[in-house]
Amino acid sequence: MNEEKYYNDQVSYFGKEFRSIKKYELLPWQRSYIKRIKNNLIDRNFKDQTLVDIGAGSGYVTIEVAKLGMKTIAIDLTPAALENIKRYKKKFGLKKIQLIHCKGDEIPIRSNGVDYVVANAVLEHIPNEKGAAKEWKRILKPGGRLFVTVPLRYRFILPPFIPINYLHDKRMGHLRRYDLESLRSLFGMEVIKVSYTGHFIKMFGYLINILLKSKKLDQTLEKVDKNWEHRRYGATNIIVILRKR
Repeated sequence: MNEEKYYNDQVSYFGKEFRSIKKYELLPWQRSYIKRIKNNLIDRNFKDQTLVDIGAGSGYVTIEVAKLGMKTIAIDLTPAALENIKRYKKKFGLKKIQLIHCKGDEIPIRSNGVDYVVANAVLEHIPNEKGAAKEWKRILKPGGRLFVTVPLRYRFILPPFIPINYLHDKRMGHLRRYDLESLRSLFGMEVIKVSYTGHFIKMFGYLINILLKSKKLDQTLEKVDKNWEHRRYGATNIIVILRKR
């Protein structure tokens, strides 16, 4: 693989997406992730702690965590993503946000320096996955926790939805998919919690809602998906929270 070309293509693709965003808005699925982060990742006493949002993208994790009063560091390779976050930072008067333009496997943060790392839909985009895993673990303090979301292996997806996911992988530039065993082996960290999202009911409802465009339906689908989070078969994504020993 020509990594330079791959990264340039990724920056071009996501740059167009992020430049098209006109206002900050939390979608139902993003609210679901924020709830998971609040309830399952960060401590109640988090005021003096630091969270790193790797592949910050649209910036919703960085912004919502910063609103809580926690120091956040947004990392992204796409300048348009960081420009948006910089704009939101000013709009909401959030002073505890730091922006870093870098790759996910080359992070200029000192070792054992942060309390939490969040990487939603990032690892599958990084050619050097082992280097990325090593970096994320390196910057975490002992006892620090990692929240990672990645696409689930095809064998757990219902057959009718495999072509849709395959085309999605190609369009987004996904390089691979994972399961719990591969993530445990890659990071070598203690697994705290495992959840599965994007179940077939949600995906079917999502396809219907392309026409209906109903926020209430989106919210209902998120609730159903949350109730099924323990079911691996029929899901499309896996969320794992790991702790550094």
